[in-house]
Amino acid sequence: MLNTHHMVATVLGALTLAACNPAGAENSTTESAGTATQDGALVTSVGFADLLRTPAAPFIGAEKADVTIIGFMDYNCPYCRQMNPELAALLEADPKVRILYKDWPIFGEPSTAAARAALAAGYQGKYEAVHNAFMRSANRIAGEDDIRTLAESAGVDMTRLDRDLQTHRAEIDAVLDRNKREASALALQGTPAFIINGNLIPGGMPLAQLQAVIARIRAGEPLR
Repeated sequence: MLNTHHMVATVLGALTLAACNPAGAENSTTESAGTATQDGALVTSVGFADLLRTPAAPFIGAEKADVTIIGFMDYNCPYCRQMNPELAALLEADPKVRILYKDWPIFGEPSTAAARAALAAGYQGKYEAVHNAFMRSANRIAGEDDIRTLAESAGVDMTRLDRDLQTHRAEIDAVLDRNKREASALALQGTPAFIINGNLIPGGMPLAQLQAVIARIRAGEPLR
C-alpha cells in the first residue's frame, strides 16, 4: 500500500489532473501537473486571504476549519461533476475541512444561469442543496426548464427564488464577476481548479489523493 507521502508525489508529479478548457468548453486534461501548471505553488498574484473575502460566496463544511478548499467550478463541467461526490465524501470524513465554492461558468449562458440560480438559492439557505442537484444531474443543464426542475427537486421555494434573483441580481452578478476576475488573475486554464490553503491544484483527483495532498499541507510539507 502506498504511504501518504508517496501518494502526494504521485498526485503532483505524474497524475493526469482532469479539467475542462474554458476556451472552447471542450474536455481537456493537464498532462504535467508539476511543470506546465502551477499546482503546489503558493498563490501570489491573488492572495489566499483575498480569495476568502468574498461577500455572498457560499462556504460548506466546518466553521472552525484548518483546511479551506476554494473550488472554481462549472455545473456543466463533467470533471466538476465527478469531483462532487469526492468532495462530499471528504467533508463527511474530515471535520476540519471547509469548501468555498467559486461559481465560474465557462460553458455559456446555461451555466451562467445555473450559477445565478444556485447563488440566489443561498438567500433561502438552499445553496448546497441546489449545488448538489445541479452537479448530480444526469444530463447537461441546457436552459431555464432544467434549472427550475432541478431547483424544485432540491426543495427550493421557487417564488422566493425568482424574487431573490431580481432583488439580489447586482450582488449575484458581482460575485460571478469577481470569480471570473480571480480566475483570470490566477491564470486558471479550466474547471475544476482548487486552491487548498494557498496551494493551486488545477484539476480533479480521486478522494484518496486529495486526502494525501491535505495531509501533506497539514504537515507543512511542500507538494512538489
